Amino acid sequence: MYDALAWSFHAIININWLEIIKTLSPVATSVIALIALKNWQHQDKAKREAEFIDALIDATHTYIADMPQPITFLEMAKIGMESHAPTWEDGGQADIAVKGAIAYIEKNGEREAKRLLVVLEAVPSVIKLRSLAAKGQIFGFDGYAKCRNAVAMLTWHFDRIEAFAAVIASPTWNWQHPRVLKHLQDVMAIDPDEINKSIQENNVALLEFASETYARIYGLVNRGHSFWKAKARRQDTRNA
Repeated sequence: MYDALAWSFHAIININWLEIIKTLSPVATSVIALIALKNWQHQDKAKREAEFIDALIDATHTYIADMPQPITFLEMAKIGMESHAPTWEDGGQADIAVKGAIAYIEKNGEREAKRLLVVLEAVPSVIKLRSLAAKGQIFGFDGYAKCRNAVAMLTWHFDRIEAFAAVIASPTWNWQHPRVLKHLQDVMAIDPDEINKSIQENNVALLEFASETYARIYGLVNRGHSFWKAKARRQDTRNA
């Protein structure tokens, strides 16, 4: 037993530890470099994701700030339609409302449509918002469908007001034609109050998505920082 221990001790002290350390050093360096690279990649990805979320929220709030004027214009036009309704005539309420809308369009539609289109052209944020929503798909965010759907709803209201302008811009249409009448009834059904409510709801949905995504992004970065801080502490302890 003693001979075996002596042999083992002799073998250990005769190992060329310097050469072994020199041999393993590049391997250790490579491992550390790989870990550092992975951590840098996580931080770089997190930075790009955070910058995207910042841009998306900024574009959303710019768009929301731009929309009150078109919505107000829509509301005024609908009031104009109601004011032209021949309430003294016999007939159903829907038919009377359609007659009022037609009378308004024939009298003021072309002029008011031009004014509304100018107002809509002053909302370039809708293009940027749509572009960012499409770009965001490349990041593969968790729950991104919630964000994409919210943007789709927000920008859909812009399209509806644009469709309203297109219909009232055509005073010479044959209003008895079923398809023309259907288009008219569709734009008459656009409710400014409903649009405002929907914008608020979808803004909340976007902010919730952003909050959840920020938490995940910065959670990953903070875990990376914690790893290197813990490693530094262990190194300081060994050096002491």
